[in-house]
Formats: sequence, C-alpha cells, structure tokens
Amino acid sequence: MVCKKIELAHLSERSAIFSKRKKDLFDKACELSVFYGARVAVLGFSPAGDPFAFGSPSVDAVVDEYLHKGQEFDSELSRKNLESSENGKLIKLNKQIKRAIKELKMEEKKMEKMDKGNVTFIPDDLGAEELLKVMAFLKKLRDEIEVAKSLLLIAKKPI
Repeated sequence: MVCKKIELAHLSERSAIFSKRKKDLFDKACELSVFYGARVAVLGFSPAGDPFAFGSPSVDAVVDEYLHKGQEFDSELSRKNLESSENGKLIKLNKQIKRAIKELKMEEKKMEKMDKGNVTFIPDDLGAEELLKVMAFLKKLRDEIEVAKSLLLIAKKPI
C-alpha cells in the first residue's frame, strides 16, 4: 500500500484526520497485545505538539524492558505496572486460552482416532474403580459380539 501525502488546507482537517489515524494505531497496538500477548508501546505527538502514548501492560514497563534487555526489572514501578495492569491479566488469560485450545485439539485428534476405530491410546488417569467399570463393559461387549457372531453363522446355514 502506497501512502501519499495529502495537502490539507485547514488545521481542523489535519486534527480530525490525525485523531482518526491515532485511534486506528492504538486499536492495532491493542490487538497485538491482546491476541498475541505482545508487549507494545506507542509514543507520538499530535500536530499541535501534544504527546500521546499507549502501552500494554504500560508504556513504562515496555520501555524499561526495552532499555534493559536481558536484565531483571530494576524498576519497582515497572513491576507494579506489569502485575497490576488489566492488560497483564489479559495476557495471562490469553495464554490460558491458547493452552486450552491446544488441549482441545489434542482431544479432538483422539476422538477422530476413536471414530475411525483406531484407538491407540490408553487412558492413564483412570482410578481402580473406573478401570473395573471399563473392564466389565469390555466383557459385556465381547459377549454381545459372540452372540452376534453366532446369529450370523446360524443365518448363513440353509434350513
């Protein structure tokens, strides 16, 4: 996408367009932080010279981390901002969601194998009582298969 500079006659037009673009920029930065767990900071100045900033979890925390790459957080302010911020909570929840989705996909794969009759996993989280129930069910299933097999043999023999 090619950006072209547009000459704007009035300061009010420039301010209106700047406000819209600033909102778009903040929305994209917020999406990055929420959906991907990225730590984001956006700093800028309006055409009138007013500063603006956005940070997830906070501008201070992101800037401190950038300035002190590979080091522990030296600033107590940065640590507090990280722990107490709403975005920090969102990042943790995002990680939990990713973990749950990964587990769900693994369970879906197991179900696909079961649907195809290709059961190759052994449940390892069953207690003794549950294993006895499974064993009883399998015995009953085996008996039903033997009965069905006998009926098929009888049906094939001419009378």
